[in-house]
Amino acid sequence: MPKVSIVMPAYNVEKYFRQCLDSIVNQTLADIEIIPVDDGSPDNCGKIMDEYAAKDSRVKPIHQTNGGYGNAVNAGINAATGEYIGIIETDDWAEPDMFERLYNRAKKMGADVCKADFRYYLGNNKFKNNNTLYKASKENLLFTIKENPLLMRCHVSIWSSIYKREYLNRHNIRVLETKNASYQDMPFAALVYAKGAKITLLHEALINYRFEDGMNSSTKRSDERLKVMPIMCQKAKEYFVENDCWDEVKEVAYRHFYNCSVGMWKATDENHKKAHFDELVKLFGNIEQENVQYKYINRKQKEVLKLIVANDFEGMMNRYKKVSFKDFLKKVILGRSNA
Repeated sequence: MPKVSIVMPAYNVEKYFRQCLDSIVNQTLADIEIIPVDDGSPDNCGKIMDEYAAKDSRVKPIHQTNGGYGNAVNAGINAATGEYIGIIETDDWAEPDMFERLYNRAKKMGADVCKADFRYYLGNNKFKNNNTLYKASKENLLFTIKENPLLMRCHVSIWSSIYKREYLNRHNIRVLETKNASYQDMPFAALVYAKGAKITLLHEALINYRFEDGMNSSTKRSDERLKVMPIMCQKAKEYFVENDCWDEVKEVAYRHFYNCSVGMWKATDENHKKAHFDELVKLFGNIEQENVQYKYINRKQKEVLKLIVANDFEGMMNRYKKVSFKDFLKKVILGRSNA
């Protein structure tokens, strides 16, 4: 049994794919299984992974018709045989010792999940460290989300973690297969946490998250697909409620949901803002009935939530002038916005 199976969903990332694959085949942890998944990619991703497979028996490609991100990740998870599973997005790249360090820490702590931090790659050899996991827990601690809900303050970044395969299979945890959706990592992480995973953290950034101009990531859109952000947050909330975790995590989770879903509303095109706002109402509409104390939500954010709870779309539009997507991202990545 390999120590770690690394699932690599690939679609239209030929420009970056070799760098990502090189970062995995050259890991200091040699006992790995590498599962690139060609999700019907229209470029040469399928040929590239076959080329690597011809040179390295650890590379075990999957070729399938396009089913979307969730379907591709799940195909890789279903094929995995490793003790732990990692998920790498194929326009990113890993540090050479990423999986050795994650695996060794997970084994030392007896963890179901071991999560590291990450850094943004902004292009032109410029990086920005995320540096948030220290806010959730010290290293060398083992906890569940009910014991330490502060993990929900952090980016879910499911691609900076490894997961015990037996744990995922025992609880039937997979990524939602919602084609053309965004932010499917949020409900996946929520379900992993909600089922009682034993979690440990590494504060060092071990993966490079590509976030440069010209990227086609879900966080660089401005179209109607951004309204799926609050939908995915609502699904995450359902998982926490179903698994008797919501009372413990709701204060922190609502702050996380605010950051992503309200932030993306600001960046959504004018003609899609109303549909996006309606999803925000569904997500936050009952917040006052849930006895939320707003421990992690500041005054300005609370004022915005009042507009959402009141279903006051005109008030929301009046509060915010059109925010350019570039300016919004600059605030999110280079300096957190609190409005």
